[in-house]
Order: sequence, then C-alpha cells, then structure tokens
Amino acid sequence: MKFSVFLFFVLFQPFVFAQTIDTLALNNLQDAVLEVQNSELMRSGSLAVSIKSVKEGTTIFALNPERSLPSASTLKLVSTATALAVFGGDFRFQTFLEHDGIIRNDTLVGNIYIRGTGDPSLGSERFKGYLSGSQLIARWIAAISKTGIVCIRGKVLADDSFFDTETVASTWIWGDMGNYYGAGVQGLNFMENQYKVRFRPGADVGDPAAFAGIEPLIPYLSFTNQVTTGERGSGDQTIIYSSPLGNNVVLTGTVPAGVPLFSVKGSIPDAAGYTALALKSGLKNASVTVLDSNFIAAGILPVTAAVRVVLDEYKSPPLREICQQTNFWSVNLFADAFFKQIGKKLSGKSGFESSAEAVTTYWLNRSADMRGFYIKDGSGLSPSGSVTTSSMTDILNAANRDKSFGDFYKSIAVLGLNGTVRNLGKGSKAAGNMHVKSGSIEGTRAYAGYVTSKSGSLLSFSVIAHKYLPGSNRIVTDQLVKLMTLMAEL
Repeated sequence: MKFSVFLFFVLFQPFVFAQTIDTLALNNLQDAVLEVQNSELMRSGSLAVSIKSVKEGTTIFALNPERSLPSASTLKLVSTATALAVFGGDFRFQTFLEHDGIIRNDTLVGNIYIRGTGDPSLGSERFKGYLSGSQLIARWIAAISKTGIVCIRGKVLADDSFFDTETVASTWIWGDMGNYYGAGVQGLNFMENQYKVRFRPGADVGDPAAFAGIEPLIPYLSFTNQVTTGERGSGDQTIIYSSPLGNNVVLTGTVPAGVPLFSVKGSIPDAAGYTALALKSGLKNASVTVLDSNFIAAGILPVTAAVRVVLDEYKSPPLREICQQTNFWSVNLFADAFFKQIGKKLSGKSGFESSAEAVTTYWLNRSADMRGFYIKDGSGLSPSGSVTTSSMTDILNAANRDKSFGDFYKSIAVLGLNGTVRNLGKGSKAAGNMHVKSGSIEGTRAYAGYVTSKSGSLLSFSVIAHKYLPGSNRIVTDQLVKLMTLMAEL
C-alpha cells in the first residue's frame, strides 16, 4: 500500500528542486501547472513540464517529465543544435553546375548537370545578399554561355543523389504533404520546394473559387480544383493534396471573399526535376538549344563513367543563418534537410530512420537521457514521433557545453520580440528574457528553450500539452504562455 502511494506521487505529482530559486515564484508556478493539468481542457490529455538548471543539470521543476509525447516543431531545436555541433556555424552547402562531355566549337556533346549537396536554402528569398530562383537560373545560363556553348547535344539533368530517394517521412499525414510546410527534402532543393496557386474567389460564400494558375509554371503538374469561397477575412483554409511520387494535385477548402486574387502555397512533388526543367526552359529563351528533349526525373541519371567539369559553384549562407531562419519561422524543409545531412555525416545513410538513430545516438553519447525519445523526422511534422520533456531539457543542457552554443542560442526567437513567438508574453517579465521555440500540430501545443532566472542562472525548459479539448487551441496557448511567464519569475 505504501509503495502504491509512493508510485502515484512519482508518476503524477510535480517534482520540485528549489536551490537558488525564489520559493514563492516556484510555488506560484507549481500551482499554475497543476491548475492547467486538472482543468477540463486536459481531462483526456497530458501535460508535461521539465525545467532544469543548465550548468548543474539539476531539476528545478517537473511534471510527467518521462511521458513521451509529440514534440511538434520544438524538435527543430534538436535538429539545429545537432547540425551546428556537427558541422559548425561557418558550414556552407555547395551546389554545382557541371557537364560530362566535350565542347566542339559551340556545341557540347554531353549532358549538363545541376548537382546538389542538400542545400535547403537554394533559391530561397529569406536571405539578403543571396540569389533567388530566377537569379540562379540566370547565373547558370551565363556560366554555360561563357564557355561559348550555344547547342547541347544531350540532356539537362538534376543530380539529387546526395541524399537517398526517401523525400518525406513515411509517418507524415496525407493532409500535410501537398502543402508548403510538407515539402519533401531532396539532394537538390530549389526555392524551398514551393509554388504558389492563385484563385479568384466568387462573389458569395460557397461560390466556386476559380483556378487562376500557378507560379512558377510547372507544366507536368495537373490540377483538380474543388476550392470554394469562404467568409471575408477567413484567410487560407485550403488543403492541397499531392504525392511526392506523382504529378496530380487536388485543391480543396476555401479562400476568403472580398479580394480579386488570393494565393496559397503548395509543395513541388519533384523539386529537383523542376530545377532542371527551369534551367532547360531558360536556356531555350537564351537561344541555347538542347537537342535531347526527353525529360528525366531527378536522380534517374544515365550510367556514365565520364568525368564532370564544374562550370559553376554556388555556396549557401552560413549554417548559423539558415538555423536562425529555421527556428525563428519554423521552416520544416530546413530542419529535415539538416536531419538527413546529419544522418549521412554520422552514419553514412540519409534515410529518415537512419538519421533518427544518428541524432539519438549523438546526444546519448553526450550524456542526455534519451529514453522516450522516438523521433521520426527532424521537423516534428510527424504526429507519431515523440519525445519526453526531460530528454528535451537534457539535450538543451548538453548543447550549452558545445562550442557552437552561441550560434544555437542566437538562432532561437525571443518571446515577445521576434519569430513565431513575437506576439506572445508582451508586457511580462518573460518578454525579452526567454529564447523560445514554439510547436503546433493537431492536438499538440509545445514550447521549449531557455530562460534566465532572477539569480542569473540559465535554465532550460520544455512544456508539452497533448490531446487537450478540441477547439481550444487559443486557450491552451494562452495557458502555456502564462506558465512561461511564471518561469521567468524563478
């Protein structure tokens, strides 16, 4: 009987360690956590919290810290911390323009290749001083023209063989993959593997919304439009269904009335193949003839022993800058590209399962408790991946001991100031004091990061609310933000 009572206390009651922490503030936090846990919102769900001292590694407060729950996008902290530790903040991805033939007079007898090394930022418009997709195409055309080539007796090919062919995790859901945030990762990525779909809303709610084309033009995609007109101000309520293995796209949901045109973003099923097609089209417009008109999908390259000649090498922004964009704005493509890059570097394999094993082993070897750490990707988009709040704070503590910690810490948005948490906690003592990554997938809200205590100690924290009352997203978010503001009082 005494054992059962003790076991109940360990599993269901908060653990508190109050050394150098304001006791009143800690009691206030404990009361607030239990109020949320015992509320109607969480009747059928789980709340897990872990707060640890970064320097000592001791637990300051914990509730259900070993319960394995979906991480949502807080998992991007693990992906970026690992990438920075393994490669360093100065690391830059490289993309090569090559040929494998012989130039005779003005004719290349051979193929042109765009060879990627997994750069997820190639052609992205997020980075100042770097080229957009159209500017890259122009650069590559200029590099080809500089050799005097005006005719190519061969193909224009995308070489995305740097990664395996598994572009999306097998556990991603059908309703995500066609949307911009569900873009798959290839060895050659381009313009964040996204395109825009334009609609002309109808006059009244329920009217069909006319399909007005896409940008950029991707001629091999076919569209079935089922989108209708929603209420004014209702925003993007569309779901785009497509597969990374096919070219058929179904457009569903609503776009708001009251605007002449409304755009939404989708994911390109084969971004590497599109990149080659875009270069080929650009060459045609520049009066460079490509005699082989057959389109070959990315990664399916002709068997050849010919040595390739590099015509152009393009370098990405430093890894620290890409990590900051990843964490500030929760870019799934970037995080999953890091994930596969880590897997290839540490295990020689870039599949999602191999990469998950590599990341887990990496932090296990740095003394993090990885029990309950069952990830499926690097972005947290998979609803079947899960972590414990204790393992998250252990990883955050271990990251502090790495020489790349300064870059990692700066890559995390500050509550009330910037990134996805710029509008949260304003006016509280947490604003400007908490570096926070937010996470949200259906039925899950999560936050993780660092906060500085009143005594000046850096604390790591992770909080996850899972399977709360449906329809209460805003309320749960407000409750978790309240808990974070109380953490800043410790």
